[in-house]
Amino acid sequence: MDTSLKKYILIDVVPKTVSKEEAIKNLEETLSLIGTFGGGKVVEVIQRRENPHPGTYIGSGKAQEVGKLIDRYSVDTVILNGGATSAQIYKLQKLYWDINPDIEVWDRVDLILKIFEKHATTVQSKLQIQLAKLQHMGPRMYGLSQELGRQGGGIGTRGSGETNIELMKRHWRDSILNIERKLKDIQNKQESQIQRRKKYGFKTVSIIGYTNSGKTTLFNYISRKGHLGKDALFATLDSAISSVYIPKLNQKILISDTIGFIQNLPPKLIKAFKSTLLESINADLLLHVIDMSDKKMEEKIEVVENIISELNIDNKNCIYVGNKIDLIDEKKLIEKINFFSGKKMIWISSKTGENIEKLKNLIADNL
Repeated sequence: MDTSLKKYILIDVVPKTVSKEEAIKNLEETLSLIGTFGGGKVVEVIQRRENPHPGTYIGSGKAQEVGKLIDRYSVDTVILNGGATSAQIYKLQKLYWDINPDIEVWDRVDLILKIFEKHATTVQSKLQIQLAKLQHMGPRMYGLSQELGRQGGGIGTRGSGETNIELMKRHWRDSILNIERKLKDIQNKQESQIQRRKKYGFKTVSIIGYTNSGKTTLFNYISRKGHLGKDALFATLDSAISSVYIPKLNQKILISDTIGFIQNLPPKLIKAFKSTLLESINADLLLHVIDMSDKKMEEKIEVVENIISELNIDNKNCIYVGNKIDLIDEKKLIEKINFFSGKKMIWISSKTGENIEKLKNLIADNL
């Protein structure tokens, strides 16, 4: 089915203390994710609760309201803007089967995984997606078996239900081990390549940043490569590496571009992509690319720094690269530059090329 023809309901659970404007703004990134996945008609629903309902995530009253919307708009998929349990997903889906037998209920991780799957091109990234999907599915599978057991669906009996679930669990465990072995082989080869480069004196620079900050556009400009760069979240899933001549060093360095980060990215997804992030983990210098035109700039910087901390990446040798200065006026630029006082920082436009040569000199100074 053409995803642009799909119809979604996007639901966010927010406390009553959050303003309507802020609640709507919180949906922006997930709406962008839906657009990246393929777009479609989206009905937005905000449920005022301190915490998600333990049974149906949104509460029985709101769940009934959503059912009416599914019927009215012929909705294909309900997306919960957060992490949901297997029981919550199952109960909502079961509630809507009579309205639409093919209805799907996803949480935010499901949506991200489907985007990953769509953009994966190499053996490595496809394996990483499979691993992340299995790891995400595991707790749901166990939780669902317990839910079915409480409803008399075979758990705790000698029926075929119990046998099927045990087989499913065994297959799940074996699949994870098999994929992890394959990824470990790829990682060992990558680590050997990284060690060979270090042995021969190659300096390495890794471009990191929030997704859609302009990392790949910068990589393309510096390296003159045609690596995919477009206005979409997670357009880059695989590392791209290129050699770049730095005049001030009078030698070539290796520069890499990799997956962009995003807020509320579950640790299991970061772990699944650890082999892709090896270039960043082992780099001599990080370029943290930041969208200077983004109203949530400071918040996104914090997200990236938290993730690289989780990956145990040494953040000391890092240059903050303020990108997209062509999109903001001089007064606003000065205000944002002041935020980086005391840090190694340069502002550029990877689209127009402004200050790119200065960036190369700064890279040389820091290598």
